[in-house]
Amino acid sequence: MMRPLHTGRSFGLSILAGLVASGVLVGINVALVQPYTAALAEIELENLLAMGEFDEEEFNAQLQSIYFSQLYGSIIIGLAAGALVGGVFVVGKIRRTSPLKAALLIAGIAWFVLYVIPTAKYPPSPAAAFDPEVAGTYQGFLAGYTTVSALAALGITFGFRNIMRKEKALAAAALYLMVVAGAFLAFPAYQSEDDSLLPLPLLSAWRSAISLSMTVFWFALGITCGLLWTYGSKSD
Repeated sequence: MMRPLHTGRSFGLSILAGLVASGVLVGINVALVQPYTAALAEIELENLLAMGEFDEEEFNAQLQSIYFSQLYGSIIIGLAAGALVGGVFVVGKIRRTSPLKAALLIAGIAWFVLYVIPTAKYPPSPAAAFDPEVAGTYQGFLAGYTTVSALAALGITFGFRNIMRKEKALAAAALYLMVVAGAFLAFPAYQSEDDSLLPLPLLSAWRSAISLSMTVFWFALGITCGLLWTYGSKSD
């Protein structure tokens, strides 16, 4: 027998699910993303040696910082994403479907709005990973476009919340896509010259590994949240 989850309990279970999903993300990053990052680092090292700008201690520290950021960054992303999914579930009062379906729906939309749309405009940049100056520009563009995507999704969802027609989901989706398409054209293009000089197969493989890791993360979060919510809804 199912019972409604209390707000605090559902939110706490969502945070726990975020930690679980962050563990999955860390595992994929170590197993799949880091080997490509190491290969890109070798090319960066060769370029620095060719320009006579190599500082071994500084380079090693920077590389270790990248690896470490993948660890703590994954945990931060997991906690934030868990809080987001739990917050939407609580505020949205989603009760007409099963907890698993609700969690997968929320996580799937978040994955599309917060990852797919922003990275379609600004794909991961190796130059931004190794050059702090480039990183500032790239992260600024990415953060701005992600904010527009998130606010558009939030505002449109809020605006359509009281419309009961079946067509409202399609209308809301179409309006959202129109907004982000306009933002896509309005935001400045980003293309690092250093990125364009990298071997295309390696660059594509690195970006594909990151995309896979983030996709698995979001849906692992959705599944874990759904299972925990279902467990938490069962009466003793």
